[in-house]
Amino acid sequence: MSTSESASQGRRRILVGVDGSDDGLRAALYAMRVARATDSDLWLVYVADDSALVVVGLWELLETPAQMSEVGERVLAETVQRLVKVEGFPAERVATEVRVGRATDVLAQLSSQAGMAVVGRRSLSGLERMFVGSTSVGLVTTAACPVVVISAASTPEETGRFRSVAVAVSSWPPHSGALEWGVREASARGAGLRVVHVLSELVELPVGLFANVSADLERHVASLREDNPHTPIEVQVLQGSPIDELVGLSREVDLLVVGIHTGGLALSGLVRGLMAHALCPVALIR
Repeated sequence: MSTSESASQGRRRILVGVDGSDDGLRAALYAMRVARATDSDLWLVYVADDSALVVVGLWELLETPAQMSEVGERVLAETVQRLVKVEGFPAERVATEVRVGRATDVLAQLSSQAGMAVVGRRSLSGLERMFVGSTSVGLVTTAACPVVVISAASTPEETGRFRSVAVAVSSWPPHSGALEWGVREASARGAGLRVVHVLSELVELPVGLFANVSADLERHVASLREDNPHTPIEVQVLQGSPIDELVGLSREVDLLVVGIHTGGLALSGLVRGLMAHALCPVALIR
């Protein structure tokens, strides 16, 4: 199915990077569940990277864009079969497309036509997990829409059992785009929203700071509560290492939302750490 047969008019499209890996399939399954909850369509895109030769199996060498595209078509067909035949997602709400180029560049370009992008994060272990896949990092810094990063290793089961979405507030004033996007996602999923700020563990905190920060957050989310009366919104102030506290939080929420200020093409250590180690999908909002 081509993009010309894609999203129904007026319905949000979710762009999904599919590459035949377990992480790519996990991204497609996650996007499908979000599409169901938010009445969105799916746009599955396979990018055949023509910058290097690709070997499949032991002997088959793919050298031409046409041959690489054939692999992409097969991967997309298998993914659609899983979503439609096994999971029961409506076939008319799935569009597929094969592009040739660099995955980051292609997905970033297409992201201007989507309401959300979902990509898998390569499943690594040990010291390798300090580094996040180049496609996910590159897309986060260039995409025109929010990007959700998910890994089959960190998120082996279906998400949604906690009925909770968290937004990490790392600076003041809070990233309004992240808060607004987070509450919309929570509302669409019938989940609660947790707005979380982590105070440094490296300094002795003045008496009453916890209460003051909590009060500031409460005032900031007051309008969100007023506009979303059916979505429970909880404010939490924690103290400790931000990466440790937020990774711990990721064990008990279905989605962790983080607002980012890219400053060109650089991501903060905290954002990279969450992309590498979070135990739930991470949504990054520019």
